[in-house]
Amino acid sequence: MESSEKSATVYMRLDDVDTVQRGIDIYKYCWICLTIATVEDHKLIGCGIAKSMSQLTLNIMCLLYDEHRFIADHNSLNDTWITERECLHESKFRKKPSQELLNDPDTVRFAIIRDPIQRFVSLFLDKCIHTDYCECNKSMKCYVDRMYNTLKNISDYRHPLKEFDMYTFHFAPLSWMCNFEKDLEKWDLLEMGSDLEERKSSIMHLTSILKRQGFNETLVDRIHDDMMSGETTHSTHKSSHRLEVERQVREDPYIRDLLHKIYFFDYLIFPFKRDSLDQKYQTNFWEVPEKSI
Repeated sequence: MESSEKSATVYMRLDDVDTVQRGIDIYKYCWICLTIATVEDHKLIGCGIAKSMSQLTLNIMCLLYDEHRFIADHNSLNDTWITERECLHESKFRKKPSQELLNDPDTVRFAIIRDPIQRFVSLFLDKCIHTDYCECNKSMKCYVDRMYNTLKNISDYRHPLKEFDMYTFHFAPLSWMCNFEKDLEKWDLLEMGSDLEERKSSIMHLTSILKRQGFNETLVDRIHDDMMSGETTHSTHKSSHRLEVERQVREDPYIRDLLHKIYFFDYLIFPFKRDSLDQKYQTNFWEVPEKSI
């Protein structure tokens, strides 16, 4: 995909949304730590976003970085954080990409993105229902409230990186990730949902990228087939609790209000549909002048 095509997939550039800030408490951008992987020989950069198939991104990049080691260690695209992967200890693989690589017109950057509210549903199921890391006794209202206040505090005061924790990293907006505020139009954004049908076009997009970057076609076909059939143990779309969690997100006005405020910029900046949002957020409400008192 050429850069002009990439630009067309983005609703609004980060530096064009200042006028939207009125009425939205969570700032459009706050720098947060990166999960970047690089296969420099093939001019490929991947960014993993928590609760947006970050494990899949890292596993694909590990396989592409050293196919023989990946296979010898019996790794797979379904591996999770607890799986030992040698590539994660390689500085060449995990280091910040050089400016030369970033400026090279042949370099491709990709990230898997996910509908923000569905990403939250997956997060809540994983961290609060299936496990108990959210410290709210499985209360969504409590968790969303804490999440909102944490992000607003970071947004208001721009805390340094050391004050972020892993859970902030999981629920922070997509626009805070991957240094998207710089050269967003240079990223190939692969939108993936939970089920196979939603993933097909993005999987084809990724395999096209890999072939263009010169990876072995047999290896690329393997990645394609594994992506079509696999999922990690952290996958939540088959959870028996999912319908209840989605009902709360859909019907509780307090939860919906805070989720809209947290993730609204993601719906503007990235090519997500807004038809599931409340009516106000489906319009360009920020363009309506405030009434004078």
